[in-house]
Amino acid sequence: MKERKSLPESELDIMLVVWKAEGPISAPKIMERLERKLTASALHSYLKRLEEKGFLVCEKAGKTNSYRPLVVWEDYQSQESQSILRKLYAGSLKRFAAALYDGGALTGADVDELQAYLDTLKEG
Repeated sequence: MKERKSLPESELDIMLVVWKAEGPISAPKIMERLERKLTASALHSYLKRLEEKGFLVCEKAGKTNSYRPLVVWEDYQSQESQSILRKLYAGSLKRFAAALYDGGALTGADVDELQAYLDTLKEG
């Protein structure tokens, strides 16, 4: 997987809509599905920037432009997860889990679910 830069929150919000669309999506549909409202010109600026960064491709069909991702969601998610782990927790999954638990973000049920997953990984 090619290493890409992290997206700022505004661009990531747009990419999340595009990824969830599971197919080409028009700018008006993106606008409808965004949680925070943007002007049409602001959205088009973001879309152009995402194209330039290699995250999106614009497909023109008549007067309508549709956008589809060039980056797979799971690839971006994996890259970001590894980056956060490296930068904030010195690559230590234990430190990351401890920060979540100490911060109250993990419940006992979450810990049990994580343990079951780790046991599955261990078994192969």
